[in-house]
Amino acid sequence: MALFKTPEWGVKPVEDRHKMLGGFDYFILWSSLGVGLLVFSAGSFLSAASFVDATLAIIIGSAAGSILLALAGKIGSDYGIPSLISMRPSFGIRGSYLPAILNVMQLVGWTTFEIMIMARAAEMLAGSVMPYYFWAAIFGALVALLGIAGPLNVVRKWIGKFAVWIAYGTSAIIIINLINSADIAALVVSPGEGMSFFSALDLVIAMPISWLPLVADYNRFAKKSKSALWGTFVGFTMTNILFYFGGLLIGTPDVIEIVIAIQAMFFGFLMLLLIVDEADNAFADVYSAAVSTQDIFAKINQKYLVIGFTALSAVLAMVVSIQDYEVFLLLIGAIFVPLFGVVLTDYYIIRRQKYTEQMLYARQNWLGIGVPAIIAWALGALVNYMLSPLSPIYQEQLPATGATIPSLAAASLIYIAITRMQPQANKTVASSET
Repeated sequence: MALFKTPEWGVKPVEDRHKMLGGFDYFILWSSLGVGLLVFSAGSFLSAASFVDATLAIIIGSAAGSILLALAGKIGSDYGIPSLISMRPSFGIRGSYLPAILNVMQLVGWTTFEIMIMARAAEMLAGSVMPYYFWAAIFGALVALLGIAGPLNVVRKWIGKFAVWIAYGTSAIIIINLINSADIAALVVSPGEGMSFFSALDLVIAMPISWLPLVADYNRFAKKSKSALWGTFVGFTMTNILFYFGGLLIGTPDVIEIVIAIQAMFFGFLMLLLIVDEADNAFADVYSAAVSTQDIFAKINQKYLVIGFTALSAVLAMVVSIQDYEVFLLLIGAIFVPLFGVVLTDYYIIRRQKYTEQMLYARQNWLGIGVPAIIAWALGALVNYMLSPLSPIYQEQLPATGATIPSLAAASLIYIAITRMQPQANKTVASSET
């Protein structure tokens, strides 16, 4: 098959001749990945805040989260490396293994969720013609084919020429219909149900941050880092705002109810188109699961990993209820917030955007583990947990701050403090500047 002859990019830097994606390519990629039923579902939770607070949180949170997303992607663009390799200078080669394992676990979960909602939506549209299991297998096969084709083919031939235009058209029609059917005047004066602005902000920032462990897997193919950064930021900010606002207007977190609401528009035709676009989200998840695995097992064929993870996700979509995944995925996602607080701090503040090949591919101590990064990550994750609804003392503290921003800041500041106290770290920084 021709698909199996497409180039494979593992953990080594992408060669310059393969860096062929421009700013507009990244705009359409990340604006397309910002479209999804999951974003509608997340946006609906904001109805517990006042309409004004929710709207401000959507705008500010989308922009803030997308800035972090673009900055994480720039590391990949600068050095042609995937996300997990960008963690090695701070966490060490072996220290990056735990984030890799956790990332694979969460990505299999997200792929399962994407296949599940595509299959449920298709089953509802088709009636009793074909069962749910049939659709789960069909969409699993589609996702596997996209993963085998690889990011360059998917961005240029699937998203750029086909999927993104479907996403734009359906998104515009859905949002316009939701606005026309909503009582905006009543919503504006609605006091909500007690959710604070900062808690709402936390929910919005969570969506772009969930892509942090993946972004460099795709942005490493950029012709120019600056254009990729702006394309990523503008593209994701735009669609995240639109779909969170759409979810706020729908007001239900239940994906099936969202499907029913959208299905009522134009006899379900819009839902069919949205399902097609949903496939690129699943592609991104399963492809990055394969790349993350290669951080540990670099010699395993990437295409076989894509097929294996897609098959596993399709089977899970047939036997597991999505409710079983919610807390798990929220917990796994929260772990990556302080982790990237460390990664971004290391690159932009400690190393001043200068890495060497030795930092990326050689052990910097006999353990191969960056102890300061591990400590800062663990303490940042603890802060996130203590401020989240998962914490047993959540009701006893002030939840108005949210969990994302404090844990990100805590991990960053702790990492700076520890590295500044280490003479060896200061020596490493100095050598990277020469």
